[in-house]
Amino acid sequence: MSKIIYFSRLLPQEDKGGGSRRLLQIHDFLKRIHPQVELVHPWRSDLIPVEKMKQINTRSREKSFHSFPLPGIFINKWSEEHRGMIYRFREYSRVWLRAVPGLGKLDLAVMDDPIYFLPLFKKLIRRRVPVIAVCQNIESLVPGQVKKERARELLEKELELLSQCRLVITISREEDVILRNFGIVSRYMPYYPVESIQKRLLAIREKRRFTSKEDILMVGTPKNLPTREGMIRAASYWNEKRLDKTAGKLIIGGFFSEEYLASLPVGDSVEYHGTFSNEGLDRVMEKVKACLCYQESGAGALTRICEMLIAGVPVLANTHAVRSYYNMKGVFEFRELDELEEALKQIDAFDGDIPLPPAPDLSSLEVAMKKILHRTVDI
Repeated sequence: MSKIIYFSRLLPQEDKGGGSRRLLQIHDFLKRIHPQVELVHPWRSDLIPVEKMKQINTRSREKSFHSFPLPGIFINKWSEEHRGMIYRFREYSRVWLRAVPGLGKLDLAVMDDPIYFLPLFKKLIRRRVPVIAVCQNIESLVPGQVKKERARELLEKELELLSQCRLVITISREEDVILRNFGIVSRYMPYYPVESIQKRLLAIREKRRFTSKEDILMVGTPKNLPTREGMIRAASYWNEKRLDKTAGKLIIGGFFSEEYLASLPVGDSVEYHGTFSNEGLDRVMEKVKACLCYQESGAGALTRICEMLIAGVPVLANTHAVRSYYNMKGVFEFRELDELEEALKQIDAFDGDIPLPPAPDLSSLEVAMKKILHRTVDI
């Protein structure tokens, strides 16, 4: 039987950020192609012992680690905030080279964002193992992760790596277009939650039929700089304009909130929630008027937009945040924060049902991946 391993940088749990839920979707899809696909991630203690993990994590927090020679990692081109993660993932992949059995006999490797796993990626390419990249974002395009003056160099490096893959799967239409224009074989796979998450969201949709609506929700993972900056800007604007008087409170929270939203402006207009449990978030989603998504930069696509629409929650999103979801019923687009008040009025006037977004047809992608697995040239 063929051997497939999916190397991910994320934890496969529903209550983590959007990247983890995207991982669950990709893994579920891969199991349609090969039921025994193996998932390898940094929290598997059978591959990275707890003590080794502690050693790597401790080292990554030392300011001096980036002075050591790290060939191919270009660590000085990443922002200081991001360098610890770059170091950790690189070291994890070095451990996997020794700890994962049968690497030389792989028929297919699937890998999140190869720029993070360079030692492993290069070894697989040298051994002529076909690699499919899962592009959570084009990482060098995410502000806050790279030094602004070195972003072009990192982008060139990332494109070089992706060009060596048999296929790149993107979460956004826009990044699919970018990669195709560079001659990289790419397929757009929209985010759609796995069945267990769908059931939760559909239960919320049903309960919303019988609840009165108040307040606006803003939820995300503020460890991501564009998300964090968007939350802070939106909260400041909400307070300044006292939008609570016309639209209700802005309720803000999400994974890593306690660590990264210490400077969030709160008051009568803004309610800071912190990290939501699944149950707590469900209760809030049952009663809010809408979910606000605001980013002034960022790559990929926001998983929460699809999830909110499945739950029947209208989405307020500025033009940058709404990428890959343009012109969808239930999504109310505005360009700048100065247009937010008018968009809120549209939410108050909206009394129609939000259509259930259909699950994407992945049959052609499945055929393409099977061709790669069986070493068929044309995909």
